[in-house]
Amino acid sequence: MRVKPSLVALTHFQAMFLFAFFTSLVFAFLSKRGRGERAKYFLWTFLLFLLVGVGLGWLMYPFPR
Repeated sequence: MRVKPSLVALTHFQAMFLFAFFTSLVFAFLSKRGRGERAKYFLWTFLLFLLVGVGLGWLMYPFPR
């Protein structure tokens, strides 16, 4: 059986980056009113999503599948 290659093949880090970006963007627009507040909240949540994702990946690395 032949498997077709997908149109978009993302690495785990790219998928995490996109998830963090869009989720932070939605959170910023739903929770803050001013443009400056939204920008700060977006940046803060985006960086925390990436930090937690990389941290969890680093903690799980030593464990075999």
